[in-house]
Amino acid sequence: MDKSKVEGLKKFLQDVNKNNYVFIAVVLIAILVTLRLFIIFTPVNIRPQQMKIIIPRGANLSQIAGQLVDQKIINNSKSFVLAAHLMLKNRQLKAGFFNLQNVRDYRSLIHTLATSQVHVIKVTVPEGYQAKQIARLVAGQLNFEAGEFFRLLDDEKILNDLEIESPSLEGYLFPETYYFNDSDNPEDVIRRMVGLFNEMVTDSILQAIKTSNRTLHEVLTLASIVEGECMTDDERPLVASVYVNRLKKRMRLESDPTIQYIIPDGPRRLLKADLEIQSPYNTYRNRGLPPGPINNPGLKSILAATWPAETGYLYMVAVGDGTHSFHNDYDSFLRAKRRFQRVRRQVARNTNKGK
Repeated sequence: MDKSKVEGLKKFLQDVNKNNYVFIAVVLIAILVTLRLFIIFTPVNIRPQQMKIIIPRGANLSQIAGQLVDQKIINNSKSFVLAAHLMLKNRQLKAGFFNLQNVRDYRSLIHTLATSQVHVIKVTVPEGYQAKQIARLVAGQLNFEAGEFFRLLDDEKILNDLEIESPSLEGYLFPETYYFNDSDNPEDVIRRMVGLFNEMVTDSILQAIKTSNRTLHEVLTLASIVEGECMTDDERPLVASVYVNRLKKRMRLESDPTIQYIIPDGPRRLLKADLEIQSPYNTYRNRGLPPGPINNPGLKSILAATWPAETGYLYMVAVGDGTHSFHNDYDSFLRAKRRFQRVRRQVARNTNKGK
């Protein structure tokens, strides 16, 4: 065989091998593409009660896959993880609240978990709310039980982490409007609220408290009583002055809000028997401040307790319109109290007539 024929045969064989390689490569690519499509378009099972789900904060891809398996949305966690890698979304899945209404397969599920916005929930905590009320309020709008929140309020580790020198977080949960995520847990909420408390209680407030030889806990306890008594802002420093003056004279505070704190069915009109309840929070029986705050006061009450008005008032009586009259002596206090009782009886008679 001449040289030209040999060279031609070699070239032919090379072309055949090259075409085989190309063919094999094409086949492999086709298989991989088909496999990728097969995996990412794996159908998912979204039942009506699962149209909305919550992915907890800090969950990684494997944990998310495990949650989806537990909720029977997907059947295989490994295939879901592989699909996320194939879609290059393995590091993009987020925590939060997700609506799965339009999810049909892995592709749409992964896209939703990687791109949906976190659902923000607005919660307004009123001034003067007790911790148990805050627990019910927040838990009613987020994804946990009120008991979970309430149990953390005297958790030593959390108290130490937050540097709160108190046996409980009652009083330190700052009342404000918050924007929480559906994925926030009770500890997240507590840390947010105490964090805002620390921001609002400024260095000037802390310095004034230190100068007055009181502790923050004592001032916050007084502020909570002021919060429980007042409906108008201009009265807060006056109410604080009444209690400061009584403390100086070692008189019992005799504050109704402290009784409301210990009765199980409050708030309600207090009975004479309520004033005899055995409790360190009963300021009709015990002298001095109660052991701690009876609610979570707002900034104006904290300021009033920090800088009370300078008065000689030792007594105050409700007028009937949400305000009080203030008195230096017991006799004028009794006269004002009798006037208020007459007003109360007249209101009761008018109410009964209207029935």
